[in-house]
Amino acid sequence: MEIRKVSDSIYIYSDGKRLQVIHDLGDEFILDFKIEQDDVWNLDGQVVEIINTIEPIFKVCGFCSKAGEGMHRLRWAILQFEEFERYIKANHDDLVEWLENPGRKVND
Repeated sequence: MEIRKVSDSIYIYSDGKRLQVIHDLGDEFILDFKIEQDDVWNLDGQVVEIINTIEPIFKVCGFCSKAGEGMHRLRWAILQFEEFERYIKANHDDLVEWLENPGRKVND
């Protein structure tokens, strides 16, 4: 199992089958990935290729008060999501490779 640090509050890990997000922002906040696969026809090679895209997801489920500590936690979660989103964009190709080859197995 490989774990990568995104921020002090967010980590990404692979269990060998998929990528998962670990965070300590609170139970009411969900950080996750939306992974889509598109089939693309390669005109040069005359083959269908699969293109993976990874997009970050942020949801609030449950109660989050609009005042005091609740609002502070919501602001903090949004700032952490922005950092998560930047990380996904900056490391997209590496994350797709990690998703496709989670154990980093080298083909002989």
